[in-house]
Amino acid sequence: MKKFFSNRYICALTAVLCTLLWGTAYPLIKLAYADMSISRIPDKLMFAGLRFFIAGIMVFIVCGFMRKNIFNIEKKRIPKIIIYSLLLTVFHYTCNYIGVSNASATKTSVLASFSAFLGVLIAPLFFKDEKLTMKKVMGCVVGALGVLLVNLSFFSGSFTFMGEGFVLLATVCSACGSLYGKVVSKGKIFEVTAWQLFIGGIILCLVSLPFSAHISFTPKGVFELIFLGFVSACSFSLWTALLVYNEAGNIMIYNLLIPVFGTMWSYIILGETEILSPLYIISLGLICMGIVLVNIKDKKKVS
Repeated sequence: MKKFFSNRYICALTAVLCTLLWGTAYPLIKLAYADMSISRIPDKLMFAGLRFFIAGIMVFIVCGFMRKNIFNIEKKRIPKIIIYSLLLTVFHYTCNYIGVSNASATKTSVLASFSAFLGVLIAPLFFKDEKLTMKKVMGCVVGALGVLLVNLSFFSGSFTFMGEGFVLLATVCSACGSLYGKVVSKGKIFEVTAWQLFIGGIILCLVSLPFSAHISFTPKGVFELIFLGFVSACSFSLWTALLVYNEAGNIMIYNLLIPVFGTMWSYIILGETEILSPLYIISLGLICMGIVLVNIKDKKKVS
């Protein structure tokens, strides 16, 4: 598995696939809220809990096909999995679901991409074998220009704590949770991913129950919920594998693609932003250039 996920071409294609799937989440969440009459915060937490509960079940099923024993988890790893689940699922998505309902899908996807910068900048603090080089810093700067170009409307409108503020908090939890998961998941990638999604989903559902959470299930809404569960199951499993077998900063920079795909899906699904313009192509080129700069390796000097 290490040889497969550490291959540079497979790594790049897998990271792009994950960000492509995550990009669908922002507009689909807004659609699901409308289709299932979800407006209150407890309702949103219940929706998030169901999504990750479903995602956890999906990964458990995959583990079964892979003949992995999901109960073969060391006792010392259990508290770490709970912390991992709280960071990456509970805190991250509680903030994200609240924020996404109070900000445009475009703004949300742009702010969420900041986890890429955080990942590159703070990864060296977590892992001694990762270094913050000038190329990585330049990659972040170039990528940031691309993100902002593809969403110039990001600068319009107001900044609210319940909207953009909560999305930024979600970004911090996402970056820290991903880096922590790189350590927790070693040797048990799919099993740990399944448990963190499953546990996080249950916690979110339990938190919402005392506040009379209610969801009006509709066929379309259920389909959107299941699809979002699939997005989480697939993306988190593959993303965790990439983080475990590669430098965290080199993988997390791919988060810059999320606003590109988020903008694309927001236009296709919601009609929220026009993307058929030269500016979109230029911004995509800058983001790709930033990703290459972060991932390019220095040639070893021969003495």
